[in-house]
Amino acid sequence: MSTPPPLTNTEDASQTPVLLDTDIGSNVDDLLALLFILGSQNLKLVGVTTVYGHTHLRARIAAATLSIAGRDDVPIGFGSAEPRSGRDVFWTGHEGEGFDLSQVEDPETTAAAVYADALRAHGSTLVVAAIGPLTNAVEALEGCKVKPRCVVAMAGQFEEGRPDHNVFSDAVAAARFMELGIPIICIGIELCRQVPYAASDLDTIQRARPEHPLTALIVEQSQTWWHHHGLEQSNPCDPLTLLAVSHPEVFEFRQAKIQIPAYGSQAGKTRWVPSDYGHQWFATGVQVQRAQSLILDSVIRGMRS
Repeated sequence: MSTPPPLTNTEDASQTPVLLDTDIGSNVDDLLALLFILGSQNLKLVGVTTVYGHTHLRARIAAATLSIAGRDDVPIGFGSAEPRSGRDVFWTGHEGEGFDLSQVEDPETTAAAVYADALRAHGSTLVVAAIGPLTNAVEALEGCKVKPRCVVAMAGQFEEGRPDHNVFSDAVAAARFMELGIPIICIGIELCRQVPYAASDLDTIQRARPEHPLTALIVEQSQTWWHHHGLEQSNPCDPLTLLAVSHPEVFEFRQAKIQIPAYGSQAGKTRWVPSDYGHQWFATGVQVQRAQSLILDSVIRGMRS
């Protein structure tokens, strides 16, 4: 189908305000997503919130990255450490390694305050990019009178298979979000796996920004994540999710009624049926080579300082 209505205005000349809700520090793709927004010609980063696990540390990681990129002006808030589901937090143990946090203080601002300020400033033009579990998004938005234009989430497994990590980590929050009536566009894990991120992409970044301090950080964080999983490449799921906001024409979408069981043996599994009505969509296809190129271009532009 054509672009979901909540994303049609993101192709306008003016930049779309984006709040990034992230579990940065574990998978390198959160770091890439942050730089993607900074380098996007269509998006404007208006806030960062951290979710899942040691959210104070994640906020410090985001602050250190933004400082290197010359964007100390971006508000950062720490959010929910524990999932609503009560499920144990997946923690790799390498979070924070490779980042210079010696001059970065613990955050004092909460995620709820950053959400509130962003909604107050931008109202229904705001897009929330949720690239971690949906815990913060639910807690900030379920009782809020002013709603964002939409939430674009790295969430869901729309083919048969295991639930994706973000939804499975807090199936209770994901299930609740689907009941809120806020437009949501999901980029599912099966789509993410079509787009590779490998050593050749690191070579492209190194050639473009050979002396930039963020280049060494990206290389180190990428290799650490690959080594942790015993792989030689991964997938840029989180910047791909942002790409759906900046370049929705690169994707194919389907409107659907989406449900997430919160409890039991089916907890976190994505259930959907086609629908011509409602406020939920998921991506069914992507132009892989163009997506790769656009992601790298924006990440590299985000390292311009």
